[in-house]
Amino acid sequence: MQFTLLRLILKQMMQLNQIKDKGHYKVLKMDESQRCISRLMDMGLLPGEQIRVRHEAPLGDPISIEFRDCHVSIRLKDAEYLEVDYINDSTESK
Repeated sequence: MQFTLLRLILKQMMQLNQIKDKGHYKVLKMDESQRCISRLMDMGLLPGEQIRVRHEAPLGDPISIEFRDCHVSIRLKDAEYLEVDYINDSTESK
């Protein structure tokens, strides 16, 4: 039972570039050694922050995310440095 629960928890964690669905996500980890990520951190995106994937370009790159009333487009190669977790609508708190 514990193994199944752990697998369900780990299954939801993913890199931002792996996301296929629009929706709300929570930032779990960021690789602040990357220049693009440090710029996002300067804008206020920090671990624990909720983001919303708003739009994906026709060929998939870049994607548009929203956080703290900011709309930012980021390349998929930069999005791989953000680890996120899906937030259900029932657990979302704003």
